[in-house]
Amino acid sequence: MDTSASYDLNDELQLDRFAAALNSTVRRKMLRLLGENSYSVLSLAETLNLSVSTTAFHLKFLKEANLIKVLPNPNKRGNEKIVTQGLANVQIDFRSPLQYKSAEFIYNIPIGSYTAFDIKPPCGLVNEHGMLYMHDNPNVFSTPERFGAILLSLSKGYVEYTIPAFEYKNKTISSFTFSLELCSECPNYNNNWKSDITFWINGKEVCTYRSPGDYGDRRGRFPIPHWPANSTQYGMLKKIRIDDMGTYIDETLVSMVTLPELELNRYDLTTLRIGIKENARYIGGINLFGKNSGDTEQDIIVQVSYRTQ
Repeated sequence: MDTSASYDLNDELQLDRFAAALNSTVRRKMLRLLGENSYSVLSLAETLNLSVSTTAFHLKFLKEANLIKVLPNPNKRGNEKIVTQGLANVQIDFRSPLQYKSAEFIYNIPIGSYTAFDIKPPCGLVNEHGMLYMHDNPNVFSTPERFGAILLSLSKGYVEYTIPAFEYKNKTISSFTFSLELCSECPNYNNNWKSDITFWINGKEVCTYRSPGDYGDRRGRFPIPHWPANSTQYGMLKKIRIDDMGTYIDETLVSMVTLPELELNRYDLTTLRIGIKENARYIGGINLFGKNSGDTEQDIIVQVSYRTQ
């Protein structure tokens, strides 16, 4: 059986898989071991002093890159699998011309432009003049003035935004990224107030960010006008990216949800939901910062990279 393969720079999906598979000392050590012998998943885990679940996690990357094969063991009962070497030699031609063009769609979402919400008090909206109407009344979130909000807070529930997908519909998408400044929400502020904030795209849960606190120990770089000094002042800028290998927060892999599962190129609209799950371990609320508030002068920014031909 041929264990060699040749690629050029137009084989981007496969090269991405190689890069993800080799970007780990554990996975490289696995490849060195499998270059000499085959192992069961259990024996490989024991050799590397890893749990079986951690070993299976790493093997998934190697299998997707075709660097290993995972086969059933016909001599054993149950679900024992044998791991063997896949590709032993890979050649990459760096001289290949570009066969397609790439493009990027960038979309700015004001935090008050949500198209759906389900919010439980305590909650509130703040614009450049201060608190909008009143504290802790979810009906405020239905008023037209919400579009000028620069700070949005909720203790439970969600807000959902709609992104026009006409530009990347029916295109081959390579990554979907969004960034936003956020933190937990508690009375006044507490830098050690955890909250599990979950993100959904097109109704699919992609990941959860555990916010460490609700920050108010100093003013933000862009102070909120007419805002009390003992209240929330700034958040953390988080970047969430989904590609063909998984979901990342600030370039750290946090979820195995991939682009194909989101079906981004099938519909005219993409939905982004931000909320607190009812069964979250830490139900500590959300503060979302818009332009001209907090530490980063931006709204929610979405970036979609795709091929044009």
